[in-house]
Amino acid sequence: MHDVGVVGATGYLGGELLRLLADHPEVQVTQVVSRSHGGARLSDVLPFLADADDQVLLEDPGGLTGELVFLALPPGEALAVVPGLRARGIKVVDLGPDYRLQDPRIYQETYGRAHTDPEGLSEAVYGLPELNRERIRRSPLVANPGCYPTSALLALAPLARAGLLPGHVIIDAKSGSSGAGASPGPATHHSVAGASVNPYGGGHHRHLPEILQELAALGATPGVTFSPHLVPVVRGLLSSVYLPGVSPGQFDAWAPAFQGFYGKSPFVRVGPVPRLPWAVGSNRCLLALESSPPSGIVYSALDNLVKGGAGQAIQNANLMLGLPEDEGLPRGGLGP
Repeated sequence: MHDVGVVGATGYLGGELLRLLADHPEVQVTQVVSRSHGGARLSDVLPFLADADDQVLLEDPGGLTGELVFLALPPGEALAVVPGLRARGIKVVDLGPDYRLQDPRIYQETYGRAHTDPEGLSEAVYGLPELNRERIRRSPLVANPGCYPTSALLALAPLARAGLLPGHVIIDAKSGSSGAGASPGPATHHSVAGASVNPYGGGHHRHLPEILQELAALGATPGVTFSPHLVPVVRGLLSSVYLPGVSPGQFDAWAPAFQGFYGKSPFVRVGPVPRLPWAVGSNRCLLALESSPPSGIVYSALDNLVKGGAGQAIQNANLMLGLPEDEGLPRGGLGP
């Protein structure tokens, strides 16, 4: 049994981590940290969790032990925690953005703060298992991707690797309100978001540099128009990725490219155009390919809290701990 800790345990991602880890046969959560609820019983703060009655939330992550720690913290906060964990030989999966962008200048431009852990940044691996599975197995520090980049990159990676991307792609992505985190904001209150579809961050969304970085690592440098939207559901993310100028003959090469790329990936399925309930609750990304001359479309659906967050973090941890990649993770969605 592998002992792990969770820092940021009472946010949406932290709570989802604890929910999924409760059913993991090879991992046990021995320490939980919440700076806002230190000293409280975990079952009082997150009463939906099973078997949490004996857990007391710590306020300070400085004394954490164990084999691996999950960090579910806002931008900038992991930079103060990771160096101490790594100095004690503890592996880390960071669900925040602090180690995703390899260029510290781009990190500063994107998040408005300097990156203060160049050593950690140099050893961090981008934690999209379908792209970096073998590197993740060997890494002590993994940067878990954001939900939007996970959806977009899984839709584009096979075409990027095969040299089949056009010069420009359009990512039209729609996410449930849980993607904004547990702290309410003026754009995420139910009265604003409950009966509307709201675009936000278009042209300068903080996840765009992450998408561009990983496409470049695959050998592709297309122009990318990224337009995220908030939709009135709690969970789920659906991206419609448009690739202009794809002829029917070029589209015929898509299916073999996806088959070859995801043949050994337990959590990616290529099939019919997905509905969000098919993905919600699961750690799968559901893809569909559609020819719409003079364009091609890739649809990509996932649960933003599972494959787009906590589930993918556990998938990474499984690889880092030498466990089967799919250990303890759900494949089936919740709805028809």
